Amino acid sequence: MRLRLAGIVFCVLGIAACTESSAPVSIPFEAAYAGAPIDCAEKANVRMTDLRFYVSNPRIRDGDGNWHEVALDDDDAWQQTHLALIDLEDGGGSCTNGTADLYTTLSGTARGRSWRGLEFTLGVPFEVNHGDPLAAEPPLGDAAMHWHWRGGYKFLRAGLRTADDGFWLHLGSTGCRGTIGNITYCDAPNRVTVRLDDFGPGDAVVVDLAELVAGGALEDRIAADCSSGPGEAHCPAAFRALGLDHATGAADGVQKLFRSRARP
Repeated sequence: MRLRLAGIVFCVLGIAACTESSAPVSIPFEAAYAGAPIDCAEKANVRMTDLRFYVSNPRIRDGDGNWHEVALDDDDAWQQTHLALIDLEDGGGSCTNGTADLYTTLSGTARGRSWRGLEFTLGVPFEVNHGDPLAAEPPLGDAAMHWHWRGGYKFLRAGLRTADDGFWLHLGSTGCRGTIGNITYCDAPNRVTVRLDDFGPGDAVVVDLAELVAGGALEDRIAADCSSGPGEAHCPAAFRALGLDHATGAADGVQKLFRSRARP
């Protein structure tokens, strides 16, 4: 009888675990410069020229400290289950290389109704980073986000401009060996792990572009850029803001580009 009762209890607990419901999760992103909102409008002293990036494998942390994957809604455009393309530029004003389409908010489901803490990767996972973009499912079919000569995607396109200066960054894996569809590894992976311990339901992820030019790249009246390649003079400061070692593409310190903001 005891064994039978124990079996019944086990089955009930197992069913409860297996049928634990998931709750909707919404994660909005906002563009900022030194804490203030920024967009592509030409009227601003500092304006954005681009801001698009891939977010992969988002997770949230419940009240017990356990991490749960966020299953993103597959919308056949901006999101698939574990990967999304966030687009915060509208193609107007100074964002001449962009499009009018915006995508600002991750949507999906996850277990754990009471949660605080968000983690995601800035970048495309290696296993799908080097496929044929012409045959890729959304959001990997955007030609503007692909590096054809390197066999991978631009994880981040970001740019800023003033009246007499400018800076842009294209982040992606470099030193990749092989051919498209047959890449074995990359010398510098350049993926960024973003962890926001104070992020909770209703908060927003702020992308503060001022961190990318903290080394003065927007103050010397010399237009500069970084394509993530070795030896590029204007990459180290931007990479420090991403918590990356420019020489190796590995994590080195804490990223400063992303932070959380409580929304009213």
